[in-house]
Formats: sequence, C-alpha cells, structure tokens
Amino acid sequence: MADVSWADGLSAVSALAGLGTAVIALRIGRTANQAAHASNRAADRANATADSVAQVERERWHHEMTPRFDVTITRLGPSTSQASLLLTFEGPPALERLDAVEIEIRDDGYTHIANPAGEPTQEQVDETIWGPSRFKPGVDGASPNGRMVPAVPLELGGWLKYALEESFAPSWNDPSYWRERYVGAPVRLWVRCRRAGHQPWTLTYDVTVTDPQ
Repeated sequence: MADVSWADGLSAVSALAGLGTAVIALRIGRTANQAAHASNRAADRANATADSVAQVERERWHHEMTPRFDVTITRLGPSTSQASLLLTFEGPPALERLDAVEIEIRDDGYTHIANPAGEPTQEQVDETIWGPSRFKPGVDGASPNGRMVPAVPLELGGWLKYALEESFAPSWNDPSYWRERYVGAPVRLWVRCRRAGHQPWTLTYDVTVTDPQ
C-alpha cells in the first residue's frame, strides 16, 4: 500500500475545504436571489395595493363630486302641447362650475326594430323620438329631430331653460295610438357633464310634465 504524504493530505483537505466553501457560497447566492425575488414580489404587491387604494380614492372623489340638478318640465297651458324644461345646477358647492352640460332626450326603453321589407328603416327608427316630448327643433340650437341641445357651460346656482313640444308619430304609426301610448309618461333625459380635471358624468332623469301652478 502506498503511503499518503503529508503534502498530499494537506492538498486533499484544502480541496475539500474549497468545495465546502463553494457549496456555502452557492447556497448563500441562492438565498440572496430568493430574498431578492421575495422583496420584488413584496414591492409589486405594495405597488398594486397603492394603485388600488388610489383608484378607490379617485372613484370616491368622482362620486362625491357628481353634479346635482333640479329638473322640472312645466306645461305652458292646460290645452297646449308646449312645455318648458328648467334645469338648475344645485351642487356640490366644491364643484363651482361645469365646463359643459349637454341634455339629450332618451327613448322609452323598449327595443324598436327596423323592417327589412319597408318602413321603418333603421334610419327612421334612430330619428324617431320614442317618448312623449322633444326639444323644439331649431330653438336654442336643438337638433333637427329634437333629440338634443348643444353643450353649454354652467355655474353653480345657474340654470338652463329649453322649449319642448309633444313628439310626433312617425309615418308608419297611428297618431291616436301614439298619443295614447305616451299620455302621462315621463320625459326621460340624459344629462352629460364635463369639468377639466374630472372624469365626465352621465346622469339620468325621468321627469313628469306638470301643469303650471
């Protein structure tokens, strides 16, 4: 049996020590990488939480700043088809003003379908005001079909007033049936508002036409 010299033994011990050091270094490196990944994941979760909280706060602020309006529609006389819409900007006080307020007549909520074989065409369906009233075309900038009026700025406490008239039965519909269908029905409105620095608001109103006091 060959004798192992003292130098060879020392070399072997040194090699083993080097291997142990390398293993320890590898484990330390892996641990450091795992810690770094965990730290990154924690940072990502923290950022996501912060973004979520910020989004909730923005939505809360947007809701709290929703414009409030008083909307009335008053018939001009007991036997007339004319009426007046009055919209008053009541709050919230912190909003102070709106850059644009746009009012549109909504349809009655039913589905109205075009007739592929004749009337009504899709264009006719879209142009029809499916409800009791419309804006008077051409008055106060109202659209030709009486569906909407142009957007205008409005300050807190200010008001807008528009002329309304009864809607007209389309050519394929019986006028007497049309009047009976919508007698006493509320006028349905979209009110769209914009203000710089805020997301826009879209509000809905169902307003009953009342007789003058």
